[in-house]
Amino acid sequence: MQIFSNPDRDVSTPKPDPGSYEWWYFDAISDDRQYSLVVIFYEGNPFSRRYIDAIENKSNDKAGEYPATSISIYKNGEPIFYSFEEVYPQNAMFSTNETRGNVKKNSFKKISTDDDGHTYLLKLNQTLPNGDTLTGELTFSSTGEGPFPSGYTEESDTPSSRHQWNLIQPAAVVSGNFRIDGLQTEAVAFEGTGYHDHNTGMEPMKDSFYDWYWGRFHLPGYTLVYYMMNQGGSRHDCAWIIDSNNKVNQLEGNFVLSDMALNLFGLKSARKIELDTGKNSFLIQQESALDDGPFYQRFSSRLMLKFDGELYQANGISEYINPARIHMKIFRPLVNMRIQYPDKAHWVQKSQRLYRWTW
Repeated sequence: MQIFSNPDRDVSTPKPDPGSYEWWYFDAISDDRQYSLVVIFYEGNPFSRRYIDAIENKSNDKAGEYPATSISIYKNGEPIFYSFEEVYPQNAMFSTNETRGNVKKNSFKKISTDDDGHTYLLKLNQTLPNGDTLTGELTFSSTGEGPFPSGYTEESDTPSSRHQWNLIQPAAVVSGNFRIDGLQTEAVAFEGTGYHDHNTGMEPMKDSFYDWYWGRFHLPGYTLVYYMMNQGGSRHDCAWIIDSNNKVNQLEGNFVLSDMALNLFGLKSARKIELDTGKNSFLIQQESALDDGPFYQRFSSRLMLKFDGELYQANGISEYINPARIHMKIFRPLVNMRIQYPDKAHWVQKSQRLYRWTW
């Protein structure tokens, strides 16, 4: 994997090969820990049955033909709004020379940058087929260039080099407002801490890795970011503690995965992730599933960290994905309930009660 922090590369990347994809990821947790959110913009939806069918049928379709956005908002660990909509290319735009993009009325844009850092503006305006609506604006502001301004690794001769991870904002001050109108009304003045990165893959995810754990936790003065990429024959475990000046402390060692569990769809993943370097150590407990599907899980997680002789605790967001399962047709009916395809809302998505059950 190519890992770097380069705001100039936080733009749409040429993706000439079928199966390639790109996403801009934003998440945040409110200061009172009551609300959390994840917003992702896709140029090439890697979870799309339309895109997967095109790949398997050997068509020459490119990522730009399958744009999408997903929005998840949680209150006290429970989803209160969920949307995953794929649109036609004419209803989306991702700039190749500016950090901005939109999928219908949802958009992101870098609105300022200087020697002190960067500020992004997210505008959210989404209506679900069941009538629920979300509107709002949030700013993500951070200092510095990011933790890897000169690149952490620039591998060029391994299969994983076809995946790029641009870590722009390990910790951002997030503020703004959003409103949800549905079964209940939520009008939220949001203040919290967030994260932004940008991923690009030049081939289907299943061709790059077998599975992948990732997560981030905000601590007083620090952010812990980790990932474990299992390529089948080899594993890459990485963890960094990044301070408010973007100084990086890498934690060396192999993760220990334990407390393996199966979900209702037969997806098996660890509930505990541990690393002990002798001087420093952490334990991540993936406590409750915010999103629990046949190939992807998002957890509300708890971190216990020993770093430089001090003990820390934090709550954060972590993920697990097994991309080969995305291509299993047995799960298509479930995925079709969750993703709204262009002009074709599933009948479950039109139901106030049934669609919320799928969240």
